[in-house]
Order: sequence, then C-alpha cells, then structure tokens
Amino acid sequence: MRIIQSFLVLLGIFLSCLVLLAPFLTIGNPWGNEIWLFEAVQEMNRGLRLVPTLNGVPYTGPSPLTVLMLSLLPFHDLFALRIVSVLLGCLTALCVLVFCVSLWGRRAGVYSALLTITSVGFIASFAAIGTVALPACMTVLAFLLFSQIYLKEANPWWYLLSYLLMCAAVLTGGWIPLVFFIVGIVLFILFDLSPKRLLSIKLPYAFLIIGGVVVLVYIAYWSLEGSGYARSLFAYEDSRRFLGRLLLWSKYNLPWLFLVIPAWAYDGGNRDVSTWRSLLAPKTGYVLGLAVVLFSRHAQEGYALLSVPFGCIIIGYWMSRGFLIRQGLQTVRTVCVIATGAVLLVSALAYLSIGPITALSVDVGRMVAILVSLLAGGIILLCAKKRLFPAMAVLSMIFVLGLSWYAALDVLPQKAEGPLDFARKASLYSPLLVYQNDLIMRGYAGYCGARTIVVSEKMVPIGEKAYLAVRTDDLKALIKDLNLRMHAYVINAYREQGTYALISIAPLTPLR
Repeated sequence: MRIIQSFLVLLGIFLSCLVLLAPFLTIGNPWGNEIWLFEAVQEMNRGLRLVPTLNGVPYTGPSPLTVLMLSLLPFHDLFALRIVSVLLGCLTALCVLVFCVSLWGRRAGVYSALLTITSVGFIASFAAIGTVALPACMTVLAFLLFSQIYLKEANPWWYLLSYLLMCAAVLTGGWIPLVFFIVGIVLFILFDLSPKRLLSIKLPYAFLIIGGVVVLVYIAYWSLEGSGYARSLFAYEDSRRFLGRLLLWSKYNLPWLFLVIPAWAYDGGNRDVSTWRSLLAPKTGYVLGLAVVLFSRHAQEGYALLSVPFGCIIIGYWMSRGFLIRQGLQTVRTVCVIATGAVLLVSALAYLSIGPITALSVDVGRMVAILVSLLAGGIILLCAKKRLFPAMAVLSMIFVLGLSWYAALDVLPQKAEGPLDFARKASLYSPLLVYQNDLIMRGYAGYCGARTIVVSEKMVPIGEKAYLAVRTDDLKALIKDLNLRMHAYVINAYREQGTYALISIAPLTPLR
C-alpha cells in the first residue's frame, strides 16, 4: 500500500508540473532567449558539426555544447525542444520530492515540490528552451543526491553517480556548477562538524571523472578552433551589474522569497540532531545559490534558479511542521506571510496592466484578468491576516498556476510576435549587419531568413551605406557611440524588454 501511495504522489507532482508548463508549449513563435538557441540548433541540423554556428558564423556564447546536445535529438521543432525543458523541470521537482520524503515524510515532500514548481525561476527556466535548464537541473540533482547519500550513510560508491551528473552540468554549464557543487559539499560536511568524512566521499574520483572529461573536450576543441574558443566553452561573462544580479536572484525566488525568513528561523529541528543535520544541505545550497549569482560575473541569468529548489525545501519542511515558530517571532511570520500575498498581488497587477497602460489600450479579457487577480489577492491576504496559513499557501499556488496559464495563452504570444514582425521588416534591408555578441538579434535575423553580415561592435563602415539591426537596453547611448565613428540614425524601433532598432549607418567621410 505504501508503494502505491508513493507512486501516486510521484505521479501527482509530475502531472502538476506538466499542467503548469503545458500551456507554454502552445506558443507558436520563439520568445525571449529561445530565438537564438532555436536558430543555432536548426543550423546544426543542416550540417552536423562540433562547432555551433549562428548566421553561418561560429559564436562564442553561452553553452555551445548544449546546442550540440540538442541538435542530436531525433526531433528539432520548437515543440520538441520545449518538451525537453519541461521534462527537465519535472525531473527537478521529482528529485526535490524524493529528497524530502526520504528525510522528513510525504507532507514535506509535496509542499517542497509544489513550492518549487510555482516559483518564478522554475517557470522562467523550464517553460522555454534555454542554455541553463540542463546544467541547473543536473547541479541540483547532483547536490541533493550527494546530500542524501551522505546523510543516509549509504555505500560511498554511490557518490560516483552524483559526480557523473556534475560532469554533465560542467560540460553544458561551465565552471559555475562545478564551483557550486565542490564548495557546497565541502561546506556541508564542515558545517556537519565531520571533516574526517571528506576522506570517504571519493573526492579524487570526482576530480578524475570531471577533470578528465573536461580536459578531453578542451583538447578536442583546442585542436579544431584554437585555445580561445576552447576556453569559451566553460565560461561566459554576463554584463549585469551587482544590483541587477541581486534583483534577478530576488525575482527568480518569488513569490516565496519572504517565507524563507520564518522557515529559516524555525527552531523545531534544533531539538533533533538528525533534522538539524538534514537541513544543513538545503541551507548550504540556498546560500551558495545566492553567492554564485552575486559574486561571479560569469553567472548567466538562469543560474539564479540554483537557490530556488533549496529555498523551497526549507519552506516546505517548515510548512509540514504546521508553520510553527518561536513565540517572539510570530510577528515576523505574520509579516512575511502577508508580504508574500502582497508580492503576488502587486506582481500580477503590474504584469497584467503595465503593457496595456503603456499602449493606452485595455481589452475586456485583460480587465477580467485584473479583476480576478484583485479578488484572489484579497482572499489570499485575508487568509494571511487570519493566520489561515495552509489555505493561504494553497490559494497562492493556484494563483500562480492561473497567472502562468494566462501569460502562456494570452500575453506571451503577443510579446513574441512584436520582435518577430520587426525582424521581418528589417530583413528587407541590405546590406544588413548584426553584432557578433547580439545573439538575440542574430537569432531573429536567421529565423526570418535574412542574409546578414556578422560584425564586431567596434566596426566602422567603409565606402557605402549599410543597415545595422540591434537589440539594446539603451538606444540613445548606442546612437551617441555610433556617431563618434560614423553617421547613424534610427529608421525603425520596437520596444519590448529592451529596444529592437534598425539603424542606418554611413562613413563619416566618403572615399575619394
């Protein structure tokens, strides 16, 4: 009977994840960062090679080995590639469930898994194709598996399985997953006050497996493309500043970010050494997930996901213990729960209303969605105020589900069409230039069949007029910089999470 119940719980979480993410499969056009990755995979399918290309030119961008792996799949359409991301999300949620059930029981596992799949970072990472979904999933799985083997004192040879998972994460995600994992397991063991156990975790095999594979891959690409390209396989610098990375990490951990505070402060486990030890793993993972985003310029946007499952495990354990907290911290608990409901409501209203207000057009469907959000948010806040915490948690998850469905079925298809329409119009101009580092614009140009010339950001036009298609966060600054080297003016622009612009460029002085 217990086996049947466990299977039904696993099936329930799997289906919940599918229900949450399935609407995103119906979006007809690539959106966001999907576009360049999808186009790169399509180019790989036209002629399989070890070095991915975009617009026919090899690129030094994030996770080129991910492109190679995706191109090996039997199906390469947008739906099939998104299915891969969805299944990776399901695998992550199920791993969270199994880890929690094995340590604290079914209730903690269900709470933790449901919190994980209803987090912004989870939906953003696994609802679309991306370069971080695979390495992030493998990293979380490797760390949770290692922690479970360590806490259960299982056969040490099982550690090799977690090292193999990390090997896949490093190949597709670079050094960030490796730093997270190695530092994480060392800190976990030291916090457990068991430094001698570092000798029993087969750590030399980790360096042998991961280091050996990385060296072989590096040598192969070094011989084909040189040392510069080989180094780019495992490191990609993000230009986001410290404050931007902090805001990104906070966004990915919404809407449950504030609940980590009372869950962390819950001291019920301190009376039980085994519970205190088991909570060390998610707490270590949560803090390290924050650290790798804040203190590494090489952390891609999606690595903000690394904290999400561990934070949700901490909260899920606390929820399974009845939302209890010390007498002196009950006000903190109430404030954090109310803040969670307020964040849900404000985020939903901002997401649903900013676009229509900017465009000065609000349709009936959007108005209905806003009114439903106000009603649902009011009920959630009322439950929080009356300390009906389980009801508040369930309603919040349902609210996230409804909002994600509305985004997938109504908002995102419209947002995906705008940049694509701009790219179609820009593709009619010739010669059309795109920047080498502007992967999104290169992806749109390739998707629309434009014949483009990939150039450096320091290029200078010589001899004739040309057209530059770009995506930028500061169009005025870009035009100012271009006019120092050439004549430049905007022909057409479209604003959607940045600005897409078509710019006419010409030499400062004509050739004689």
